[in-house]
Amino acid sequence: MQPPRDSAPDLKAHQAAFGRSVRSVIANDADLQLLAGSDDATVFGERIDVYRNNAWQFFLTALERTFSVLLRRVGADFFRQLARDYRVEHPSQYGDLHWIGEAFPAWLANRMADTGYDWLADLARLEWACEASVAAVRRDPVSLVSLGRFDADVLPHLALVLQPSLQLVASPFPIWSVWQSNQHEDAPPRVDLDAGAEHCVVACVAERVVVYRLEAADHRLLQHLCAGMSLQAASETAATDAATLGRLLGWAFGEGLVVQVVRATPA
Repeated sequence: MQPPRDSAPDLKAHQAAFGRSVRSVIANDADLQLLAGSDDATVFGERIDVYRNNAWQFFLTALERTFSVLLRRVGADFFRQLARDYRVEHPSQYGDLHWIGEAFPAWLANRMADTGYDWLADLARLEWACEASVAAVRRDPVSLVSLGRFDADVLPHLALVLQPSLQLVASPFPIWSVWQSNQHEDAPPRVDLDAGAEHCVVACVAERVVVYRLEAADHRLLQHLCAGMSLQAASETAATDAATLGRLLGWAFGEGLVVQVVRATPA
């Protein structure tokens, strides 16, 4: 027996109605009636509630685990409200719960703009960088000795390939201090937000996420190296001296953040 010609559109309509019903705070009557068919829409709505509650709890739990420091700073009730509002605009598009928080920092920046709580968005950016770092590919690092394969006149024209897990986050607020102070249970009630800007590097090292705090000059130089600039071009663009470059290279190689040394591609 051949299925009706309109079965595919009918299936899509049912899938869309089910998706809306699961994601919404209160299911639309028209969607419930479509899904219920000849059954009682009210009874069917009670069944949908089970799926809706489960989907919401999965969403909330994933967001809480990703942004655990933010959760602690704003409190469970306010975080839950943020999560509900965020989900309306950014429902999960993946089967993998890991990606639920991808758009959250940018969304939070808009939500907190001009409220005096702008720093929360930068904290969320740092926490998402940690999450992205965990999911990134790991590559075997190379040592500082690898620079010795090249003649001295070639060294300024070399570029570094860095670990895929490496993420850069900078903020006018002390977000590293906030993050760091909340890695243990007896975290202080607050961090002085007037302490100034902090520049962070996130990477997955030896199967664990590490969050470094760098000086602004070092962070700026590393940013140019991440963009594929040669050692010389990065140093000149960042307006740093040879001592700063040498110190940063020693740190990056020492932490296992460099995976390859190559000749820079001409601009």
